[in-house]
Amino acid sequence: MKIAIEELAGCSGCTIAVLDLHEMLLDVVAEADIVYSPVIMDVKEPPEGIDIAFVTGAVRNEENRERLEMIRKRSKTLVALGTCACYGGVSGLSMLSSNEDLFSYVYREAETTKPDGVIPTDVPPFLYRAFAVGDLVKIDYYVTGCPPKEAFLKQIIPAMIAGDTLELSRKSVCSECDRKMGAVENWTLKRRHEGVPDREHCLLGQGYLCLGSVTFGRCGASCPKNNVPCHGCNGPSLDILREPCRDIYGMMVRRISDLTDKPQKEVEKELYDVAHTMYAFTIGSLIMEDKENSKIRDLVKERSR
Repeated sequence: MKIAIEELAGCSGCTIAVLDLHEMLLDVVAEADIVYSPVIMDVKEPPEGIDIAFVTGAVRNEENRERLEMIRKRSKTLVALGTCACYGGVSGLSMLSSNEDLFSYVYREAETTKPDGVIPTDVPPFLYRAFAVGDLVKIDYYVTGCPPKEAFLKQIIPAMIAGDTLELSRKSVCSECDRKMGAVENWTLKRRHEGVPDREHCLLGQGYLCLGSVTFGRCGASCPKNNVPCHGCNGPSLDILREPCRDIYGMMVRRISDLTDKPQKEVEKELYDVAHTMYAFTIGSLIMEDKENSKIRDLVKERSR
């Protein structure tokens, strides 16, 4: 069994999550050879005949696209590993600015830039947008998470190597949360820095924009359990993915309205910076953009003018 891990536009955190298996890696390499991984080993190109390849990161430039197409051709099974690969991740937020503005900031305006202000010409050209890997090639399996949690990888990697199938949870983050839902009165939206949330009760009910109800689980609700609202890094919940008329923003508005008895139009007035609060990890996904009631298309047009 030959395994590869390809790195595209991302932070390499998903590969580090694989290394976080620690001693269990010994069991993995006893059954399979890791033949290519830029973070782990010094092999420049993926070989032919790969059995399982994991690809991490989004597709943002020409090199990313070329490497994705190469690893697809050389692999029997291709797995999108992590939310950037599955839905574009935070790289997709770059679509809120034009390519010219991005390069001008990075090479001219940031404090760490060289004083000459020269934009290099020997870097791979940016594509006109960010892409999730499944928008460009056939993907056999999707493993969400930013990064995927160690306990989850301990289940799926040995099973894939052995050719086994698993029955895994398909529920949202809320299903793993230990907070209590109660009556909500005088609800107003709070920014995350406002006050300290009550640890016992639902964060959304307290006014904090927690996306647990619209976010895929398998993370153990680690953020809400540590008094931090879910910001959606696992990507959309299955009920949103399956239904073309369901979108992250629309479902959040509806659920806040149901929770607080506020009309949906009133709820929408309280929401802020929709691109970053609702679509921070999914804005680069054509699947999410093409939903009939998605706001992604309008947000990208508006912010990139």
